Amino acid sequence: MTHPFIANRRFLVIYLSVLIVIGLGIFLVLALNNPVPWWFAFVDSFVNIVLFGGMGLGVWYMVVYTDPDEMSRLQFLGNHIAAALIFISLWLFVGGVIVHLFVQSPTYYGFYENSYPGRAWTCLLLYVLLVLFYYLIVYYRNFREKVERTAQLESMVKESELKALKSQINPHFLFNSLNSIASLTMTRPERAREMVVCLSEFMRYSLKSRNEEKVSLNQELHNIELYLKIEKVRFGQKLIYHFDIEEEAGECLVPNLILQPIFENAIKYGVYEAIEPVEIRLKAVVVAEFLVLDIENDFDPDTVPTKGEGVGLRNIGSRIRVMYGRSGLLDVEKRMNTFHVHMKIPQGDSDKSQSV
Repeated sequence: MTHPFIANRRFLVIYLSVLIVIGLGIFLVLALNNPVPWWFAFVDSFVNIVLFGGMGLGVWYMVVYTDPDEMSRLQFLGNHIAAALIFISLWLFVGGVIVHLFVQSPTYYGFYENSYPGRAWTCLLLYVLLVLFYYLIVYYRNFREKVERTAQLESMVKESELKALKSQINPHFLFNSLNSIASLTMTRPERAREMVVCLSEFMRYSLKSRNEEKVSLNQELHNIELYLKIEKVRFGQKLIYHFDIEEEAGECLVPNLILQPIFENAIKYGVYEAIEPVEIRLKAVVVAEFLVLDIENDFDPDTVPTKGEGVGLRNIGSRIRVMYGRSGLLDVEKRMNTFHVHMKIPQGDSDKSQSV
C-alpha cells in the first residue's frame, strides 16, 4: 500500500503543518519555563521535531503490516507496545546525541537528561496520535475501494445485462434443443418429455438467478447437470462428464451462473469439434479460505476451433475480480490435448451457504 504522504500531497502538508505547530509549542515550553538561552531551546525543539517527523514516516509501514482484523488483540497490542518502546528509545538517544553536537553546555546536558521522562511521555502521546491518524487513512482507503468496487460491479451488471441474458440462454442451444425434442416426439416420446422438463428447469433457473448475486455450488451444479443432460441428447456417448465434489465444497457460495460459460466453452471447442468421446471433469475442494474449482476437458489440437466472440472466460475473470476485489482468481491453461480452467472463489463466514 502506497505511503499516504506520497500518494496525497494534502496529507503531507497537514503532517508538516502539525509538526511545525508542535515544534513551536516545544520551543516555547523550553524557552519560557527553563533557565536556558533561547538558542538552546530552538536547537533542541528543531532537532527533536525533525527527527520525530522523519521516524514517523516509517511508522506507516508498521501500521500497514499490523492489521487488527488479521491478528488477536493481544498480538496487536504487543506489536505496537514493542514498536513504541523502540521508537521512543531511538528518538531520545539519537536526539540527545545530535543536540549535544550543537549545544556545548554542561548545564544543558544535565537539563536534557533530567527531562527524559517528560520527553518520553510526550513522544508516546505523539506516537499514539500518529498511529491513529494512519489507521484512519487505512480504513478510509479500504472503505473507498469497497465503494468503488461496488459501484463498478453495479455498472458492469447494468451494462452487460443483455449480454448476460444472451449467454444464459444461447439461441443456438435453444434451437438445437427444440429440434431434438421435435425428433424425439416421434421416436422416443418419453425422452422428449424428459428433455422438455430439463429444458424448462434450466430456463427457469437461468432467469430466476439473474437477481441473485451468489448461490451454493450444489445449486449451480444442479443447473449444470440440466444443461449437460440436454446436450447429451445431441451428442450421446460423445459427451462424458464427471463431478468430484468435496462435501464441504458443495455448501460454499459461488457467483451465480459462473460455471455455465466454462461448460459451454468445453462443449463448443471440445465435444463439438471432436470425433472421439470427450470427458469434461470438474473437481471442487476447499483449501484454506478458498473454494478451488478445476474444470478440464479433452480436445483435438488438430481441429480448427469455431470462431466466436471469445468473451466468456474473460467476463468470468473480470466478474470475480471486481466481486472479490483481487486478481489471480482465474487461470486458464491449454495443454497438449487438455483445456484446463483453475478458479479460486474466496470464502468467509458470510459466504457459507445457509438457505439461498
